[in-house]
Amino acid sequence: MTARTKTNWWLLLLTGIIFLVLSIKIMLHPVESIVGLAFFIGWASLISGVFQVGFSLSALGIHHNWQWRLFNGIINIVFGTIFLTHPSLTAQILPFIFWFYMIFIGVSTFFNGIRERNSNLPRGWFDMLLGILITLSGLWISYNPAIGAAMLSWLLTLTFMCYGIYFVIGSLLLSRVK
Repeated sequence: MTARTKTNWWLLLLTGIIFLVLSIKIMLHPVESIVGLAFFIGWASLISGVFQVGFSLSALGIHHNWQWRLFNGIINIVFGTIFLTHPSLTAQILPFIFWFYMIFIGVSTFFNGIRERNSNLPRGWFDMLLGILITLSGLWISYNPAIGAAMLSWLLTLTFMCYGIYFVIGSLLLSRVK
């Protein structure tokens, strides 16, 4: 791992903070309009995607999972752009978009954990567990879209809080690498 990768740990920290702030916002205002929720999610996804792409490109060929982070960042940018450019449409199909997004993020986080476990990194087990939880939440919404729409704000809160904690812990561990 190079100094360039280690010095950009703060990009992952900012990603985690964005997801934590968003989770608190959703928790404090659960009755808020789903269109407003799509707007906030759009900005969080767009900004965190840019940070993830920036970190991935700084770790190009150096960090063992830079490709997954790059792909994850690009997907976040795409979803953020969709949410921001079509808020009314997004509000109508948000449960369906969200379950797909959760399954994708869960699976990619799980496989990232496997790579980290194979590289003897300490948080691999956490990534695998988090990936399973996020994937199961996404599958639950996909089988119960009506219930999923009603519970979306609480599931978003939980998912974004876990995802924020994941990035904060990961960035802090990366910042301590010598």
